[in-house]
Amino acid sequence: MHRQGHDAAPRLEHCEFIPADAAEHAQLLQQLSNKYRLNKSPCISVAESDNFSLLLVEAPEVKPDELRAALRWKVKDLLPFHVDDAVIDVFDIPGQQQRGRPPQMYVVAARLSTVQEHINLLEARGVQLAAIDIPELVLRNIAMLLPEAPNGVALLHLTADSGTLIICRADILYLTRSIKLGYHQLARILTQDSGQDDEFVLDEAEPTPEALLQAIDGIVLEIQRSLDYCESHFSLPPVASLVLAPMVEEIPPLMPYLSSNLGIPVRMLDLNAVLDCPQHLDDAMQSRCLLAIGAALRQEERAL
Repeated sequence: MHRQGHDAAPRLEHCEFIPADAAEHAQLLQQLSNKYRLNKSPCISVAESDNFSLLLVEAPEVKPDELRAALRWKVKDLLPFHVDDAVIDVFDIPGQQQRGRPPQMYVVAARLSTVQEHINLLEARGVQLAAIDIPELVLRNIAMLLPEAPNGVALLHLTADSGTLIICRADILYLTRSIKLGYHQLARILTQDSGQDDEFVLDEAEPTPEALLQAIDGIVLEIQRSLDYCESHFSLPPVASLVLAPMVEEIPPLMPYLSSNLGIPVRMLDLNAVLDCPQHLDDAMQSRCLLAIGAALRQEERAL
């Protein structure tokens, strides 16, 4: 990824998705490292969501050099592992001074052994690892490119089995929420209700299956709660739009149902419109490579 000036779209030189079983990861990584000379360029890796905890906590009133120690103590009872085994990073939410309540900040915590294992895997294959980022922040990098970003935007990214909602304004990540449903579960509900085993094609004359509407209602509720929280807790103007990241499996009723029930415009993200890319990125490629592209957009020095 190359930056081409303040107002120019970032240039994505190459995008490729290579499926692999877990047993093939090390060998495939070595091949890719050799092919693309990954020892010559700084590389960003994205941590899997199961491998870290992201916590929104009240910022302690301590000196900057005491912040990490204070936060380590604050989150010790919130982690699924002993705090002595954790590596911790933090990022704040600017502009909270006028809210009249204690500022909050995010704490990222992961097992040191898990992080070290990941580093060892990459470095042993000749990868020049610059940082390990998290999905929420690489999605923020994507959201920053959207025309809605200056006024505030919500970005919903559904993977096969789960999802992430982020709410940003300009380059600031205010809130993130995990979604328990992914596009695979939604697609399965569609096919089950239609009595088909293959891809479901929505007939506009037929009503949307009730089971699917109930599932999407859970997503609507989580989004609405998050929007309300941002507006009240951070004193933000209402977020006026939701952008939905492309999915490998299409769920035709999802976007119109979200729009009608949230009462705000909902549109599909198209990375071709915000990146300068020599190859056209179809929806499946965008879905599979979204986090990698967001990681490539990283600018600041932040590591897990």
